[in-house]
Order: sequence, then C-alpha cells, then structure tokens
Amino acid sequence: MPPIKADASPEKRLFISLLTRDIPLQAAFLDLIDNSVNSALEPYADRLKSAKDYLTLLSDKSIKPKVTIKILVTKTKVEITDNALGIRTQTAQDHVFKFGRSGEDKSNLDRLSVYGIGLKRAIFKLGNRIDIQSDHKEGGFDLHLDVNKWEHSSEQPWTMPITERKPANKTGTTITASQLHEDVKRRLEDGLFLGKLEESIARTYTFFLSRLVRIELNGKQITGDLVDIGNNRSSSYFSENNVSCAIAAGIGKPEGGKFRDRNSGWFVFCNGRAVISADKTSLTGWSQLLPIFQPKHRPFTGFVFFVSSDPENLPWTTTKATVNEDSTIWQTAKRKMSLVAKEVITFLDSRYTDEGTEFSGGDVEHASGGGRISALAAAGSSTKSNFKAPSKKTLPKTTRVQYDAKIDDINRIAKYVDKREMSGSEVGRLTFNYYLTKVVGE
Repeated sequence: MPPIKADASPEKRLFISLLTRDIPLQAAFLDLIDNSVNSALEPYADRLKSAKDYLTLLSDKSIKPKVTIKILVTKTKVEITDNALGIRTQTAQDHVFKFGRSGEDKSNLDRLSVYGIGLKRAIFKLGNRIDIQSDHKEGGFDLHLDVNKWEHSSEQPWTMPITERKPANKTGTTITASQLHEDVKRRLEDGLFLGKLEESIARTYTFFLSRLVRIELNGKQITGDLVDIGNNRSSSYFSENNVSCAIAAGIGKPEGGKFRDRNSGWFVFCNGRAVISADKTSLTGWSQLLPIFQPKHRPFTGFVFFVSSDPENLPWTTTKATVNEDSTIWQTAKRKMSLVAKEVITFLDSRYTDEGTEFSGGDVEHASGGGRISALAAAGSSTKSNFKAPSKKTLPKTTRVQYDAKIDDINRIAKYVDKREMSGSEVGRLTFNYYLTKVVGE
C-alpha cells in the first residue's frame, strides 16, 4: 500500500505563541530598532567585514549620523520611524516577512538580523493591528495587517498583504502597532518601563549612536552610554569560522571617585550591537577561568567585539540578549578573554592583604595608564598589548579619603572651632590632621 501523508503543516497560532512567549517587551522594541539600524548600515557594507573594520568605522570622527530613528509610545500605539534607505518592494515580497532565512538569503546586507524572525516577532508581541509604510528609491510597500484575522486564515502558503509604493526621493520606514495587547498596555503604563527602555537603548546601540544614527524616544534624544578604559591595557585579536574577534581589558573609568558596578565586568558586542553589559558571572568566565568577581574587581572593564558578514555565525541567541554558551567561537573567545584579563585581575588582587584595603586608592588610577581611551580604540589596535602592573616604587604617595557624615555633626564641629563657614572637606581635613598629630603622633 502507498504511504499515507500525515498532515504536518504548521499552525499560525503556534508560531505566534512560540515567537512571542519568551521575548521581553523591551527586547521587542530593540528588534524594531535593529531593523532601522540595519538600513542605516547598508551604505557602509563594504567597510564592515571584520572586527577591525567596525572599530575603524565607528571610531571615524568625520562620520556624522545621517539616520534618525524616532520611537513614539502612547497608551494606544507604538510607532517607530526612520529616514534610512527604506525597503524595496521585491525585498519585502521575497524576504522581509518570511519566518526564517533560506540559503539564498545569505547575500542580504543585514548585520543585526539573526534568523529572520526579529521584525515579525516584535510586531506580533505588540498588538493586533500592524501598519508598515516603507519608501525606497526603487519603490517601497505598504502593509495593513489584522493579526487576529491573519492568524485564523487557513491559506497556504502563508502570505501577508502588501501593496507597492512608487519610487521615492524621501526614503524611510514607519512601523505602527495598535490595538495593543493588554499585557503590553500594562507594561507601557508602568512608570519605570520607558526609563529602563532608554537605558537599554543607550547601552545596546552606544557605538552606533555616536556615529551612524540618532535615536529619539518620545521626543527625547538618547545619547550612547560609552564605557572606556585606561591606556594601560591588554588586548588580543583572532579569527575563526568566518568570525573575527577583538578583545581588550584594563581599568575602567571611575564616577565620583568610585568604580561602579554598571561599568565593570565584561561587555560583549556582535556586529557593533551590545549583547552583554557589565557581566560578572560564569557566563564570561568568572568563577571558572577567572576568580569569583568581588568588590575589589570593580575597576576591571573588558570588551569583546565579534564581527561576521553572516550574523548566524555570531555567538548570540535569537533574542540577542545574551550569548550561546555552546558556540565554538564563544568558547574560544572565553579562553582568550581570561588570558587578556589575567594581568589586570592579578594586579587588583595584589592590592588586598589579609586585613583588606580601601577601594578608592589612587594606585588604581595610576595603574590605568594616566589617560582614557574608548573601547573601540582599545579593542581596535592592530598590535597585541599587555597590561603592565606598576611596581610599588612607582605608586603614588597620596590617595583620596572620602566618607559621609551627618550635616548636623559637621556643623557642630565647625561651631566648636568657631568657623561656621567651614565646608565638609575642610572639617574632614581638620579632623584628620587632629587625629594624625594628637593621637598617632610623629
């Protein structure tokens, strides 16, 4: 008897559920921004073939942002608009709305699209009504999609209803999601959400913001959250499986005389987009190839830049929110990261005795190399470098002493010495000198 063909056709409802269930709302916004950044990167495709290419381009101060991405969030809709190159009619028809990528899609110019699901996942996550208008110099398209109606349609093969737009001189794309899902509405009404989204955008696109794009959230321009390190640093560079990787580590930048958690640990980028920020876990080798991260390690800052013309070769997950720990390129990078970090960590560990030490010491500032250098420049150097721990003989003879005290107590001391105009720092110096001379002695 001939075999019976069992029905194995997919259900749209299952696809939508699987695509959107595990992606946070914040990540859906980033997926939409990725779509616009991809378009902004297209004119530079020939200059973006290796990690050094990215680092060179994004460090080029002569380049000014030509693309503006505007995000509008209200109680009833989410809208993202850009003035990039737009999407061709044929590209929309053949590629944009496919779930996944076929082999012939490898020649596309996307740099931040991993498996061809980001845009669809984002719009399905947001609402039941999706409208897209894209203008391109060769002709764009319109899409007006009722998601509920499309989901319950049994047409085969799956298609989405687009109409062609005429060629345009003024190019760009607008994506609008309305009839928002109830859980999305609740999150958007959360007073903290937009602030967290702004922080995430600043970190995720920090290098693009400084050179290639402007991003506005409800009319407010977002600036890149740049992290830099001192001139004294370690660096390394390697290529594997069509992926190039640049690594650098050194002493980070203090804020207000202190090293902050948000600026310490490892920062990982794939094709210029931040995937991991300030990681201090086993994911990046801490407690495995490196010691367990402790407060004494807060001055440490490390950067890893992966670049590939095929985003699927990069060690990121489909949500681009972390790395795939089983990726061979990540395992190679992880070992090299530990070697690059070794001298910096050894120096930070050496500052501590059994009795401990204060953490805001000037010796750390001194060890940073006496200057600042951007993460791009640090990782983009063509020559390997090694962090050089300063000898004790060269360490500075002074350090900053800082502590908090009650204003009432400060005023009481100032009144006691009959100098009511004394500042807090002056009172601190007075009390320090008193203890040094009267208690410690010569």
